[in-house]
Amino acid sequence: MTYENVARLPTPPPPAEDMWAGELDEAGQAAPSENPTQKRLAKLRAALVTTGGLDDIPEPVPVVDGILYLDSLAWLYGKPGSGKSFVALDWAGCVANGLPWQYRSVTRGPVLYLVAEGVSGIKRRVRAWEAAFNQPMENVTFLPVAVQLLDGVDLAALLLLVEELAPSLVVVDTQARVTVGADENSNGEMGRVVAAADQIRQACHGCVLMVHHSGKTGLDLRGASAFEGAATSIIKVTKDGEYVEVHSDKQKDVEDFDTIFLRMVPEGESVVLQARSSAPDTEEASGNEQKILHAMRESFAATAASAGQLIDVSGVPKASAYRALTALTNRALLVNVGTVKAARYALPETAAKMSGA
Repeated sequence: MTYENVARLPTPPPPAEDMWAGELDEAGQAAPSENPTQKRLAKLRAALVTTGGLDDIPEPVPVVDGILYLDSLAWLYGKPGSGKSFVALDWAGCVANGLPWQYRSVTRGPVLYLVAEGVSGIKRRVRAWEAAFNQPMENVTFLPVAVQLLDGVDLAALLLLVEELAPSLVVVDTQARVTVGADENSNGEMGRVVAAADQIRQACHGCVLMVHHSGKTGLDLRGASAFEGAATSIIKVTKDGEYVEVHSDKQKDVEDFDTIFLRMVPEGESVVLQARSSAPDTEEASGNEQKILHAMRESFAATAASAGQLIDVSGVPKASAYRALTALTNRALLVNVGTVKAARYALPETAAKMSGA
């Protein structure tokens, strides 16, 4: 046997310290080089926490309390004509203007609304909302373009736009119109849609809300299951005549919210959403609250009003009006800018201006 015929062992890898191209830092440790693996390793080390460090991880910050959250992906779905776009637009208007949504507080911030479906009807819906709230839908920027999320150029341009606007909420209405040609039943292709939505989230750290259709049964999201694992929130909208219900299918980090009962009410050339209760004995109370709010927006939007003035304008009986005013102030839909004995009520945005906030 000759040495040439003997199998040679592979050359062992260099010692770990030889893999560092950088110099030693002040503590004598090898400093990360421009090697991408080492740079990533440094970031992972910096992200390590012990049990005590878990307390420093912030709690989810709501965009709409109990429903939508900053730095998250959410899906809102329902059958065609279920009212899901009305819900999404209502959220957009309330978040952008700092108005409570159906008795729930919001975190005020700019909104980007991609109108990829139903472009011709968006103006009527917005004008109806503005008439109902007696104020313009400010701080909502509409993009009436079906930007294709799976097109590299379209997505890159959209990400730059999102970085410029820094919205707290991005509404994509609808998912189908911004993913034309994609196979909705393919987890691989829908995984790419999720990745694109997540890039939008990373660009603004807001909530990215994808408006989508339900399957044939109406019981779940249409298409592949890739969305369910990625979503922080999944919300279903159903409609029966003028009545709309908003259901919590999934809340990843908080408790599911109770079903929210709404009614579509004609306003101008479109409709708006008003709260209703499933309980007959509270339906009248909800109606009185809406009458009081309508009176505030129509007659006292820029000032404050006494209970007597609101009773005169709204036509709500005195005893019922006082119960409604108590409920509205408890839910922060009205603010008492007077005193306990001499209450004067104002809309939240008007109260903020009065206090100089």
